[in-house]
Amino acid sequence: MRVSVVIPMWNQLELTQRCVRSLRELACAPEQVIVVDNGSRPDPRAALEATWPAVRVVHLERNRGFAGGCNAGIRHALAAGADAILLLNNDAVVHPALLTELVRELQADPRIAAAGAKTLTDETPPRIHAAYGVLTFHGSLVRVEGWLEPDLDKFNQPCDVDSASGSALLMRREALLAIGLFDEEFFAYHEDVDWCTRARRAGWRIRYAPSALIYHRMHASTGGGYASPITYLVARNSVLFVRKNATLGQTLTYCVYTTGNLLKELVFRWRRGELQGYRMRLRGLRDGLLRRTVPLTELGLAPPDAGRSPVAV
Repeated sequence: MRVSVVIPMWNQLELTQRCVRSLRELACAPEQVIVVDNGSRPDPRAALEATWPAVRVVHLERNRGFAGGCNAGIRHALAAGADAILLLNNDAVVHPALLTELVRELQADPRIAAAGAKTLTDETPPRIHAAYGVLTFHGSLVRVEGWLEPDLDKFNQPCDVDSASGSALLMRREALLAIGLFDEEFFAYHEDVDWCTRARRAGWRIRYAPSALIYHRMHASTGGGYASPITYLVARNSVLFVRKNATLGQTLTYCVYTTGNLLKELVFRWRRGELQGYRMRLRGLRDGLLRRTVPLTELGLAPPDAGRSPVAV
C-alpha cells in the first residue's frame, strides 16, 4: 500500500520539524511526506526542506485551517497515486509502529474508510489524550473517550467507532474519492467528525487502532485555556455539524443540552472570572447559526492584512 503523509502547519516551525524528523523512525516508511504550509510567516519552506530533503512543501498564501490545509495535501497525494493518506498533526511525534498498525486495519477490510490512532500526551509520564469519539449530540456534540486518562492500558481494544481523530488518521483513497474531502467551512475542529459521519452514512467503516500511537503536544497550534480560539471554533462548528447532519430528534437533543450547559456554565465562568471565554463561546454559537465565516484576524489566526476566510462551497 502506497502511503503519503500529510502534515498541515501554520507557523510552529520547530514543532513541525520535530514531527517530520520522527517519521524517520517509522518501521513502515511512507512513500511521500507532504507538509502544507498555511501561509506561515516567515516562510518556512527552506528550513523544512533542509530538515528532510525528501519532504515536499505545499505553500498556501493564507491560513485555510486544518481542513483546508489537509485538503490541499490530500489532493497532491491523490494526484501522485497514493493508496492511502495519513493525516498527522504537526505538534505530534509518531511511534515507530504507527503506520504499520494503521495499514493493517485498512488491509483487513476494503470497506474500512479510515483508521485512527490512540493519541497520548507528549509529557512524562504520558496520559491518553484521546482514543476515539462517540457522537452524542449533547452540548459538546462528541464525547472523547479516554480524555486525559492516566492508565495507558485502557481503551486498548480495536473497534468500529463513530469518529476517529484527524490528528493521526489513515484515509483510504477509494473512500476519499467516493465521499469527498473535508468540508472547509469547518476550518478547524469537527471536520474529522463530519467526514467520518459522511463515510458511515455511505456504508463505510471507521476503525480505532489502539496499537497505533502518537504523542501529541496539546493545543500547541491554537493555544490552550478557555478564552482561546478553540472555544469559539468548537462552539461554531458544533452548530454547523448539527445543521448539516442531525435529524430533528438529534437537533432537539443538542438544543436542550446546549441551553442547559450554557446556563450552568455562565455561573461557573462568572465565579472564575472567565466571562471573556464564555462570550467567545456565545459568539461561536451565533456564527454557526448564521453561518458566518471565522474571524481569523480577531482570533489571532491570521495577520492583520489577511482578512477573513471565505465560506467553502
